[in-house]
Amino acid sequence: MAVKTFHPAMTAHRFAEWQRMRDCMDGEAQVKYRGEYYLKMPSGFKGQDDGGVAMYQAYKDRAQFPAILAPSVSAMIGIIHGREIKIEMPDAMMFLWENANGDGLPLEAFHRRITRELLVIGGYAVLTDAPEGGGDPYLVGFPRDLLINWDVDFWVLDESRQIRDGFVWQQMEQFRLLTVDGGLYTPFVFNGDVDVGEEVIVRGRGGSLLPRIPFAVGNAVDLSPRVEAPPLIGVANAAIAIYQLSADYRHQLYMSGQETLVAINGDAPTMVGAGAVHQMIGGDGMTPDLRYVSPTCSGIEAHKQAMMDQREAAVMAGARLLEQSAGVQESGEARKLRFASETATLTSIAQSSCLLLEKSLRNVAMIMGLPEDDIVVTPPEDLLDQSISAQDFAALFGVYERGGMSWDSYFAAGQKGGLFSPEVTAEEEFAKVDNLADLGDNAV
Repeated sequence: MAVKTFHPAMTAHRFAEWQRMRDCMDGEAQVKYRGEYYLKMPSGFKGQDDGGVAMYQAYKDRAQFPAILAPSVSAMIGIIHGREIKIEMPDAMMFLWENANGDGLPLEAFHRRITRELLVIGGYAVLTDAPEGGGDPYLVGFPRDLLINWDVDFWVLDESRQIRDGFVWQQMEQFRLLTVDGGLYTPFVFNGDVDVGEEVIVRGRGGSLLPRIPFAVGNAVDLSPRVEAPPLIGVANAAIAIYQLSADYRHQLYMSGQETLVAINGDAPTMVGAGAVHQMIGGDGMTPDLRYVSPTCSGIEAHKQAMMDQREAAVMAGARLLEQSAGVQESGEARKLRFASETATLTSIAQSSCLLLEKSLRNVAMIMGLPEDDIVVTPPEDLLDQSISAQDFAALFGVYERGGMSWDSYFAAGQKGGLFSPEVTAEEEFAKVDNLADLGDNAV
């Protein structure tokens, strides 16, 4: 079996996009480490004695890579997970809150990792596994590029990794095939280039075999293995474009500040600077002259404008989601409209993240022999800021006091607006009201 075979959707173009996203997330050091992959050497440098190595290094060092992708991802994760996400599951599964992956990672942190991968790569996969000798099930996350092949009841995962042999780390090549044989889940592990994988027996509580593959995969839109462009690839592309423009822009700045001294009809001085005296004597009919010349850098302003345009492109692609436009005062409604498309993307990512976690937790329940329908992960209702002012809240209270709305409706509006705690019920909050006697019949 050619276990290393890639699915047709796993193209070189898609791998390049994923690599670009990861490099931009890692920041300037990683992008510059990739050298000419992102910043080509100007052809004029290659005429130097060293082939332009020194000039290119200085050219690259002066360039600035904008840190706009990583803060954007962090902000979007904060928006999604800053809202209430309800996770309901049986008491027997509560151990997952403190240890979701078997290595001590809390469930909330595991969920944030799912969201992060959906934002950065546009996909994530979760395998639910259990120790061979028995014990609690756990969740194993796989970045989307490690799911290399798939079909109905057929998944191939690349589990290759670095392993330590004494003081030395070596690359170990390993692949896991998840499939169904005779109606039961049957995984195989392939080490290196072997043609036949070793069958791994996975049993549920009580020694029962599993009726389906405990595996879940999703993208930024739904629960499917479909491969799509990362949601924020536009931000990464704009960041790389700014980096390339910055290299030319700062190179021109450097060159314009390094004027060249030209000696006309005279010997060139051996030294230039304060304290140096240069005497030049021309021959008959010759007028000696010393002049500084510098490049005109006529395109420097165009480069500056181009960088500003690329920053605007990054904003439109999703960067700095809640930042207002420079020099413009926006109302909340205008800002909501301006970010309508980005919010829709965030909403779909939040829903996919919750659905992926829910399916993974239901796979845990299957292994443990628990009711799967008891597990529900509810995504946040609205990712836009729905906070209301004290004046609006007081006006709502007037409507409630006059009998125009119920306490439950009034409490729901206040809770959604951030004025009531999400941890209390309408009845609990009502019990704390100081002026119950004054509310009369409207108290319920």
